[in-house]
Amino acid sequence: MIDIGKNVWGETIQRIYPDLFIFDDQATWNSGQFVRPSVFVETDLVSEKTHTPQSIRIIEDVGLVFHYDFERISQEDKGEPIPFDLYPFFLYLRQNRYCIASQRFKTMLVVEPPRTREKSDQMEITFRYSYLLHVPKRTVTDDGKEIMKINDFYVEANGQEVKA
Repeated sequence: MIDIGKNVWGETIQRIYPDLFIFDDQATWNSGQFVRPSVFVETDLVSEKTHTPQSIRIIEDVGLVFHYDFERISQEDKGEPIPFDLYPFFLYLRQNRYCIASQRFKTMLVVEPPRTREKSDQMEITFRYSYLLHVPKRTVTDDGKEIMKINDFYVEANGQEVKA
């Protein structure tokens, strides 16, 4: 199964910060071998519950780690971190009332208010979100027979059977 939540967050961040490098590889993040400024996206499934017969409600946690760039006086020198402006990201969430719609994946995420944790060279933002995932209705039984759909409905009106 593709990770819809992670892809929607990538699309959203790309919409807000078009020049920012986005990655989700845990090994790259742990090794520290990535371009700065960048954002690391990690999602974690909390639960999935049946919402209707044709949909499942997925609840996930996401962690967005925005890594700051460093001041460079010379090529070998790594100076002070340059704080990244996260105001556009929080403004985007507020303007959309914490509902993020993806045009590419046709999914809407309902987001809870974020929690932030600032470190010297990065800002970590975590929050929980949910979305509905469509489950296609089965059209074939286990033994291979096609399930017949009812397309015509009849009601009784004034003592006569009428197509509804």
